[in-house]
Formats: sequence, C-alpha cells, structure tokens
Amino acid sequence: MEQLAIGIDLGGTNLKGIIMSREGEGRHLTRVPTEAKKGGQKVLENILTLVDKIVQKEGSKDNIIGVGIGTPGFVDRDGTIIGGAENLPGWKGMQIYEPIQQQFGLPATAGNDVTVTALAEWRFGAGKGFKNIVCLALGTGIGGGIVANDLLYKGSHGMAGELGHICVETNGLQCNCGQKGCVERYASATGIVELAIRVCQELDVKQQTPFAHEVLRKPQNLTSKIVYDYVKRNDPVACRVNELVCEKLARAVGIIVNALSPDRIILGGGVMMAGQVIIDTVSRYVPMFCWPEVWKRCDLAIAQLGENAGVLGAAGLVFEDFTDRRILEDRRDDV
Repeated sequence: MEQLAIGIDLGGTNLKGIIMSREGEGRHLTRVPTEAKKGGQKVLENILTLVDKIVQKEGSKDNIIGVGIGTPGFVDRDGTIIGGAENLPGWKGMQIYEPIQQQFGLPATAGNDVTVTALAEWRFGAGKGFKNIVCLALGTGIGGGIVANDLLYKGSHGMAGELGHICVETNGLQCNCGQKGCVERYASATGIVELAIRVCQELDVKQQTPFAHEVLRKPQNLTSKIVYDYVKRNDPVACRVNELVCEKLARAVGIIVNALSPDRIILGGGVMMAGQVIIDTVSRYVPMFCWPEVWKRCDLAIAQLGENAGVLGAAGLVFEDFTDRRILEDRRDDV
C-alpha cells in the first residue's frame, strides 16, 4: 500500500499544501490565504480548511499517514507554538496537533520552516545521498536546519538550528535576539543592504563607483539583488561588500564545520540567487576559521528545491517522525 503524507507550508501571506509519496512525488498543490492579521485561531482554521481541500482532492484518507507543518518559530513536542513567529500575531501558544487529530483522525507533526526545508534538501535536493548535512537559509533573516546520521535534529524542544544567531563579531551589531554580532546581521538580505549602505557612506568622493552612486542616491531602494548585480559587473565597492559579507558567513560556516563535521553545508534562500560567487568567496575564507582537515571533508552547495522546499519538507517530516525515526531507533535498540 502506498504511503502518503500531507505537507503544509505556513507563510505570512499564503498557506501552501501538497500530498506527497515517500519518493517525493507530489500532487494537489493548493494555496489558501494565511490571514495572519486575524490572529492564531484564524490561521489554524485556514490550516484545517487547506487539509480538508487536499483530502477532498485525493478522495480518500486511507493511504495518508499524517500531516506535517512547517511554521515560523518553534514547536514544542506536544504541538504547542512556543515563540519565534513574530510575523504571526497570536500564533504563540496555539496547539496545532489536537485539532488535526480531532477533525481528520490523522496524527500531526510540525517543525520550524527552515528546519523542514533542510529535511527536503536532504531527502530530495542538494543533500541527497549524504548522512550529515547542514542547511542555512539566507533570507530576510538566517535560519538553519541540521540532519545528523540520517535523522533531522530538532533538539530537546524543537528549537535546534538557530544558526543565524552564531556570533561572528564580538561586540558587533545588535541583533533582535538580544545578542550582538550574529551572522544574521551581516549575511542576511537585510544585513547585506545595511552593510552596503554603511560602506558607501564611509567612502570619499574619489572612491565612489557606479554602485556607490546608486546606493547613496536612493538607499531606500537597495536590495541584496542589486548588490550582487553590481558584483557580477566587478564594481569594486560592491565586490568589497561581498568580501565583508562572505567573510562573516565563513566564520559561521567554520564554527559549524568544527562543531558538527557535516558532509555538506547547503546555502539557500533569496540571497543565494546570487549563485556561485557566494559559494566561491565563502569557501576561500572558511579555512581561516576551522580545522583545515575537517573542512577538506566537507563542501558548500547551493540549495536546489527553491520555493517548493518548505511544503516538500513538511510532508517529509511525516515520514521522518512517524516511520523512519522509529525504524532507526528500533534498530539502534537492537544493537
């Protein structure tokens, strides 16, 4: 009998859902509005509506073994949101497993949205075939996910993988998490823009380049994409920004390499639309910040799954938690 899982990707604007086989074959991709401003209860109602639509499209629940959800923030073991989802007012404190079980008779599981993205990349994307991978998503902030010995690592309370808050600069820029010098403040899309503006503002007139002129003329319009468009044109100031960004990111990568010794570190998120230039620059700096022999056994790669990673990972979490993890744990108990 084919086993199927429903995956739900919870975004600030839309909920995306899919039904997926163990091999990663998805169907019935469906979207509904999140309606985040209406509060946590409304978001939960929309999740239940989305699950119902997918079940109706499938025509039967017989082969569905569970529902997986990728959500901003942290999820405790019992399915309670315990924080970290500031873009979803009222989401903290919501219990999401019981309503799904009660309405559909299906077990539910959930994880941080970037954590499940890492799971998707490991199962179906740039991490496929490796036992140990780490994924960093460079977006508005920086999130992370870890797969260790063929299992997604969640930590004691589902809060593992906050790799964007690795400190890369003592007494550095203040971060929203309360620390100073987090890599998120330098290598996220937001951090790159702020860094580029500071660099350009510190230039003498003679040092200004076409990139610097554009930044200083309309700093409010700057994006990380514009920065890397100028990097591709070899603009000296834009290239300097790239070096500063990648040096900080390499510090975080080096710490990860020393701590976890993964087979591969995968970089995804909107910033990575810049492509190979970030991989190449970070790779040049990493040996300065970790054991070279450990780094030789690891590599950097660009994420492959794009915008579908979240929903595929959420469905993959069902197989991870309800079948694969139990099989592996049983095998270890038998050793």
